[in-house]
Amino acid sequence: MVKMKKSVTRTNIVWQICTYAILLLVILAAVFPAIWMLSTSIKLPTEQYDIPPQIIPDTPTWGNYVNVLTNSKMFDAFVNSVIITVSVVVITLLISILAGYGLSRYKFRGHGVLKIALLFGQMIPSVVIIIPLYFLVAKTGLLDTHFSLIMADMALTIPMGVIMLSSFFETVPKELEEAAKIDGCTGIGALFRVVLPIAKPGLISVAIYTYIHAWEEFLFALNLSTSTKTRTLPIAIHMFAGEFAVDWGSTMAASAIVAFPVLLIFLSCNRYFVKGMADGAVKG
Repeated sequence: MVKMKKSVTRTNIVWQICTYAILLLVILAAVFPAIWMLSTSIKLPTEQYDIPPQIIPDTPTWGNYVNVLTNSKMFDAFVNSVIITVSVVVITLLISILAGYGLSRYKFRGHGVLKIALLFGQMIPSVVIIIPLYFLVAKTGLLDTHFSLIMADMALTIPMGVIMLSSFFETVPKELEEAAKIDGCTGIGALFRVVLPIAKPGLISVAIYTYIHAWEEFLFALNLSTSTKTRTLPIAIHMFAGEFAVDWGSTMAASAIVAFPVLLIFLSCNRYFVKGMADGAVKG
């Protein structure tokens, strides 16, 4: 019996070592692109093509970041990204709250079909709808406007927001709203004063999802913006690639600057995002 226990213990230890080794490899594979991006962003042009490549350059430089931050086109792209992202997040939250609450509290003919239709919209790749969307925007005279980019982004963020919040609202007891109405609250008052505070993790998760999508969206911005007037940060980064060469140092520096706000917001709200996705996205 003692020998058998020792054998089982050794097997468990070997299994745990193998498991952690695989997990470590997966983590390294996921993190390495970000490490290489940061490494390239502080390299001189002469060090970017060294063989063998070096993670830590011999002569680190902040010149690439200075080049990006002093570029007027990058500043204009930053302003455009902020305008579009804030607009998409605010409008998506407002519509998703109202529509999600309606779907969770009122049952009507076609209720289930509507939920399936919203989910089906998330399954369609953006590249499939870009051509008809481009012709629609061009025919209506909205090409190269902030409005067209905002509407295009919301076409993908609102369905997901409605699905998540409607499932999350279903976990909130109706008795709380009824008690609030007895105390004099209207239906909208009960929603904003009682339901939304309880559904805070779901709201934050929808906001983060929408922010990441709008901030990093590339396909719609590439096709629906034709000038610097509406060009966003992902497109501005793409412009660092010239006809015959690519300024990899500036490209990586710009990518790091764009990725930093996303990483900061995600890390600060990570627990709300995970809870909201777990509680809202898989129920209902």
